[in-house]
Amino acid sequence: MCAGPRGRPPSSRGHAMSYRTVLVHADLSRHAAGRIRLAAQLAKTHDAHLIGVAATGVSRDIFPHGYEAASGSFEASYFDPLHGNATRSLAHFNDIAKAADISHEARLVWDLASDALARQGRFSDLIVVNQDDLDEALAETIGRIPEYVAFTSACPVLVVPCAPVTQQPAQHVLVAWNGSKEASAAMHAAIPLLQRAARVSVVSFHSRDDTDMKDLHYQADLATFLARHDVSAEILALDRDIDGGHALLVMAGQEAYDLIVMGCYGHSQFRELFLGGVTRTVLSGATVPVLMAR
Repeated sequence: MCAGPRGRPPSSRGHAMSYRTVLVHADLSRHAAGRIRLAAQLAKTHDAHLIGVAATGVSRDIFPHGYEAASGSFEASYFDPLHGNATRSLAHFNDIAKAADISHEARLVWDLASDALARQGRFSDLIVVNQDDLDEALAETIGRIPEYVAFTSACPVLVVPCAPVTQQPAQHVLVAWNGSKEASAAMHAAIPLLQRAARVSVVSFHSRDDTDMKDLHYQADLATFLARHDVSAEILALDRDIDGGHALLVMAGQEAYDLIVMGCYGHSQFRELFLGGVTRTVLSGATVPVLMAR
């Protein structure tokens, strides 16, 4: 069942929202070039400033005031190669950003990659990272970076899949909706992308006792909110008591969506993250980019 906008929304045509600062993880992994190119494409589309962040993989608690070690010392023999890896990562970032002809800067941070991105991302509009690749040899890049950054930074996170992305995403967007604050945060964060999309579908897989999404006025309010941002969206309320994460992935594949927008669900305790089932399923199985927020 679907519903259209309620009433006549005022037009804001010509005033599309944009991301002004985009942050991307720069490292030496096999997925880095594709991730940085996608971030550069987004920055160019939104006339945004692109920041590449390369982390050494050493917690800032070790060097809270920066790194200094005497040349030839035992410390230098261990930490200098890490600094060299980060420097090379930023050189690759600079090459891609220059080729894209965009405003950009490179930042080398003495910290774990997850913490560096979360901290730097607090002054950004969008953070671009990769889906975790457990076959990747760079141990310091493994550690559930996407969800950790989403949990610890107020910035939305665009997770690029390990599968090749052949074009800039967000032409055909699937928005997951369940009425939660996380879903609302993700939808708000995605508006700059939704405004430029050719097709937007908001889908809710709801159980029989979910009264909100069965209410046509509720659906119309959702459509009207998006319409006031110049987003024409199809609202799909599907009466299915099923695994929402798996259903999203199947729907995205069958209907050729190139971006999934969803809330990041779960909770954290110290540095341990306990993800909700839908978040875990989509992050591990997605073959298209996923924008998530909480």
